[in-house]
Amino acid sequence: MRPNLFTLHFGAHGLEVHSYGLLVAMAAIAGVVLVFRQGRRMGFDTAAVLDLAFWALVAGIVGSRVLYVIVHISDYSRLCAGAGAPRPALRVLADCTAALYIWQGGLVFYGGALAAAGVVLLFAHRQAWPLGDVADLLAFPLPLGHALGRVGCFLAGCCYGKVSPFGLRFPPASVAYQDLARAGLLAPGAPFTPTLAPTQLYEAAGEGLLFVLLMVLRRRRPFPGSLALIYVMGYALLRTAVEVMRGDTNRGFLFELSLPRIAAWLDLPAHQPLALSTAQALSLTLGTAAAVAYRILRRRASS
Repeated sequence: MRPNLFTLHFGAHGLEVHSYGLLVAMAAIAGVVLVFRQGRRMGFDTAAVLDLAFWALVAGIVGSRVLYVIVHISDYSRLCAGAGAPRPALRVLADCTAALYIWQGGLVFYGGALAAAGVVLLFAHRQAWPLGDVADLLAFPLPLGHALGRVGCFLAGCCYGKVSPFGLRFPPASVAYQDLARAGLLAPGAPFTPTLAPTQLYEAAGEGLLFVLLMVLRRRRPFPGSLALIYVMGYALLRTAVEVMRGDTNRGFLFELSLPRIAAWLDLPAHQPLALSTAQALSLTLGTAAAVAYRILRRRASS
């Protein structure tokens, strides 16, 4: 876990390069390159494809951050209000604008996906492009970018897992350590967190497999839009499974369901809920809708 990769020195000043921000930037570049190349193969106007990729990327990042801030609004409110002790004006400004510090971590995938989907719908309508082809164009590089983003989460120490014997310990600079300390789950002065499941790497590996699958299928799509629907179904299953191991202290649950037998099989504490988190509910809803749409469109394409 390394939240800051290195520091660039400019005279007496230094600029820290945050691993999370760097991985997100790498994901964006990789996504734009893949979309451009695939758009050219599919016969789209490449200039318009680049415009679409840019605005979808902007919408995705903004939507992801906005939803993250909404979920953690109480944390940002407390940070801005301070602890009652006097603070310099610049410190107050920094604390009250912390929601803008995207390079320090904090994106919610579904917020970005919904915002980007809105941009894609609008852009495809204005360009009179087939929506299914546009969805497939953007879908196949998405898991690669998401995988890189999850590696960034791991380096920042966010999106961490439950206490597990099969995991890693995070140091005080990590989001995991700070969250557990605020929740009173760490002894004062503890050098590390307990051993936590590396859920970030689990999801990154699953996203990598999804990317390979979509790369294989992109040349023989059963119907326009099939790649996008396969990705939604695959990610829904992956996210639902990974959520079982997630241990973020401030994750929301629609209701808490403990499954002691499954928890024992996974070597997890029996009392901790394994379902149903907000992300699991959304994943199952979207995955089911995608499966129904895939079956209908596949049947229409066959007939």
